[in-house]
Amino acid sequence: MVEDDRAASAPATFASGVLDRYRHVCAFVNGHDVDDRVLDAFVRQGVDEGDRLLYLVDAAEAAAPVNRLRHLGFDAAALLEQHRCDVRTWTDTYLRGGRFDQSAMLDLLDRMLIAQPSPRIRMLADMGWAAGRDDAADQLIEFEARANFIHARHEHVVICSYDTSQFDGTFILDILRTHPLVYLGGMLQENPFFVAPSQFLAERSAGAAR
Repeated sequence: MVEDDRAASAPATFASGVLDRYRHVCAFVNGHDVDDRVLDAFVRQGVDEGDRLLYLVDAAEAAAPVNRLRHLGFDAAALLEQHRCDVRTWTDTYLRGGRFDQSAMLDLLDRMLIAQPSPRIRMLADMGWAAGRDDAADQLIEFEARANFIHARHEHVVICSYDTSQFDGTFILDILRTHPLVYLGGMLQENPFFVAPSQFLAERSAGAAR
C-alpha cells in the first residue's frame, strides 16, 4: 500500500522552529507584519516543497501576497493558475454575511483543510478583521480553541497573526491559551500557556454559568 505523501514530507519550519508535533501558531506582532525574513523563508520553503499557500487577508491587502511571491522570484501568475497560491478576503471567510459566525467558519475551515489533505497547505491568516469588534471577541476565542480539534486531523500549517497594538490584554491572554505554538519577538516556541481545547472550553462554560 502506498503511504500518504504527507507522511514522507519534511516538517515545515517557521522562524527557525520545526512545525511537527504542533502546526497551529499564534504570531504576535506589534503594529507590523511578521518579520519579512521569517515570512520569506516560510513562503520560499513552501513553494520549493510543492506546498499550497493560502492567505486570508483584508481585501485592501489582497495584492500583497502575490507581490511577495514576485519579489521572491516566483512566477506568481502560474502559482495562482495552478491553485498553488490562493488569496481569500475576510468577507469571503471570517465575515461572510457581514459578521463573524464561528460555526460557519469552522465548517469552512474543515472544507479548506480536512477535505484537501494534499498538497500540504500553509495558511496565513491575518486576524485584524476582529480588531474593534467587541461583539465577536468571545466567539473568536472559542473558535480558536475549537479549531484545534480540526487541526489535530490534518498535516497542514496554520499561522494566525494578531497585532497586539489592536487588542486589549485580556483578549491577548485568552488567544494565547488557544494556540500550542507562539511566535513572539521574532522567535517561535512551544506555548507554556496553552490549554487543551476541551479543558479551555469547559472552563469558559463554567465561568459563564456563574
